[in-house]
Amino acid sequence: MKKIASSVGLKRFLCGLALLAFSQLFAQPINRQQLRDGFLQSMQSKSALDIFTGKLEKIATMSPAQECYYGICYGLKTQYTDGIWAKIKLVNKAKDLIDHAIERDPNDAELRFIRVTLEHYLPAFLGMSKDIPKDLAIIFAQPVFVADSPPLKKKALEFLLATHRCSLQQNQILQLQLADLNKTQHLELAVLTVK
Repeated sequence: MKKIASSVGLKRFLCGLALLAFSQLFAQPINRQQLRDGFLQSMQSKSALDIFTGKLEKIATMSPAQECYYGICYGLKTQYTDGIWAKIKLVNKAKDLIDHAIERDPNDAELRFIRVTLEHYLPAFLGMSKDIPKDLAIIFAQPVFVADSPPLKKKALEFLLATHRCSLQQNQILQLQLADLNKTQHLELAVLTVK
């Protein structure tokens, strides 16, 4: 009888230990590239958005980048929400989180880009799109932002061109960067095909 009780206790202990280790695995900090990948996936479906948001919610103390990406998740949730007041509540939460993240790290062009994406889609009558000009100034002061993430860089360049919020000179810079990025991707694809 003691052997059965001790084996049940041992199993419970091991299951508890495994559960703790598993929860710690998901509580690990999310690095910048994982944030970017999670964001790009979140744009594809509600389930991907829910998974990414769930991972971010488990972070006890968020970095400015984590807080900013968490904020944009609230902005993305408006696509799946009915009712104007529910959408406004989500937008306010998104804006608060993103603004706070930028206050903590005001020179991070990637965070500024995320705020531009949110503010661009907000109706002008809400008066919440006032930061776009200063955010674009920071972005163009650091033209190599997100250079280490070609998929996000491409989406960022295409988005900024499509907004029609940039000057003629800024659009030329964006078009050159996009052409260079496309050329690099074609070369990489050609190298992979040859191998």
